[in-house]
Amino acid sequence: MPEPLDLVRVNVPARIAQLDFSISLPRDWNVIELPDEEVDFSAPEKFFPLMIAATPWAAVMMSIAARPGFENGTVQDWSLYLLDSQGIRPTSFSPASIGNVQGLTGIGRQEQDGTLLEFRFAFFEDGGRLVYVGLLAPEAISSAMESVWQAALDSFVLDKLQGQTVAIGPGPAKEFTDEDLGFYAKSDDATTLDPEHPVNSRLRDQGVGFVPNVIEVDTAAKTAKLGAAAVQALIQVALGWHVIDDGKRTMVLDPDGKIQINLSIIPKDGRSIDQILDEFQSEAEQSYPEPEFIRFANDGISALAVRNIAVNDEPIEQIHMMVDWANDSAMLRARVTSDPPSMRFAVDYADRILKSVSFES
Repeated sequence: MPEPLDLVRVNVPARIAQLDFSISLPRDWNVIELPDEEVDFSAPEKFFPLMIAATPWAAVMMSIAARPGFENGTVQDWSLYLLDSQGIRPTSFSPASIGNVQGLTGIGRQEQDGTLLEFRFAFFEDGGRLVYVGLLAPEAISSAMESVWQAALDSFVLDKLQGQTVAIGPGPAKEFTDEDLGFYAKSDDATTLDPEHPVNSRLRDQGVGFVPNVIEVDTAAKTAKLGAAAVQALIQVALGWHVIDDGKRTMVLDPDGKIQINLSIIPKDGRSIDQILDEFQSEAEQSYPEPEFIRFANDGISALAVRNIAVNDEPIEQIHMMVDWANDSAMLRARVTSDPPSMRFAVDYADRILKSVSFES
C-alpha cells in the first residue's frame, strides 16, 4: 500500500486577470519564483505563467498558466488546438472536476531529445479566462505521479469565480481514448477516401493503386469500413487517411507524410512465425548498416521492430506486425514505417486496424 502523501497548501496571488488560487502539493516540491514580465498573447498558443513547481530532482514539473479564451469554439476545441500546436496527441481526454470548477483532463505524450515524456493536463474556462494545469514527467516514472496529480486537481480552488461562459464540449460529454479507432482520425469526413481526391487521383495515374471499395462511413465514430482486396478482408480505418490498394498490398497513408502502414498476405510455406520474422530481420541487416532489433508478442500479434535506420539520410523506424489470416496457409502482416517520434502513435493505430479485420464475404 503506498504511503500517504505529505501535502502542503500553496496559495498563489493573482498575477493577471484576478486569478487567485490555491492548490496542494508535496511538501518537498519547490515553488519557483516567477519573474515580472509583460503580458504577451501575440501567438494564439501563448500562455502567461501563474505558478511553476518542481520536484527536488527537477525531473518532474507542474505548471499553471492562463490566457484569454478564444472568440469561437468550446473548451474542447481550444484544448485540442493547443495540444496539437505543441505536438501532443492525447491518449485520454474527458470532462472532469478540477477542484471547484469544471473542465477537461487527459494524458498525452511527446518526445523531446530522445526522451519520451508524459503530460497530464487540465483545461477550464471561467469568465472568459482559459486556464491550463499540467504535470510533465518522463514516461518511465510518470505513473508514480498519478496520486500527486489527482491530489492537486481535487484540491484546486479558484478564489474569484466569474462563471463559465462557453460550453466544455459539443453536446453530451464524450471521452476520447487511444483504444478507439476514431481517436486516430485526422478529419471529420471521408474526403480522403474519394477516388477523385487529388492525392488519390495522382497515385492512380502513377500506377500506385486504387482507393478500395468503401462499404460504410460512420462520421460519429470517425471511421470507415473498406473492402481491402489485397488482403481479402474488410478493414476499418480512421477518417482523414488515404488508403490505396494495388492488389498486392493495402496502403494506409498519413496525409502529413510521416506514417505508412502496408497490409499484405505472407504465405507460411511451412515456416513458423519466428522463421518469417528471421527473414525480415535478415533483409534489414542487408539493407541498413547497423540496424537494431526488438521482438515482442502481445494479444495475438507477433512483431519485429527495426530501429536505427534511415532512408535518404532521414531517420525512420519500422515494425512488422503479424496476425492470423483467414486460414492457416498465411499470415496477415502490417509493416509500419514512421519517423521515430510518430512511431508509438503509428503502432497503436496499426494495432487497431489489425483488430478490426473481418474475413466475412
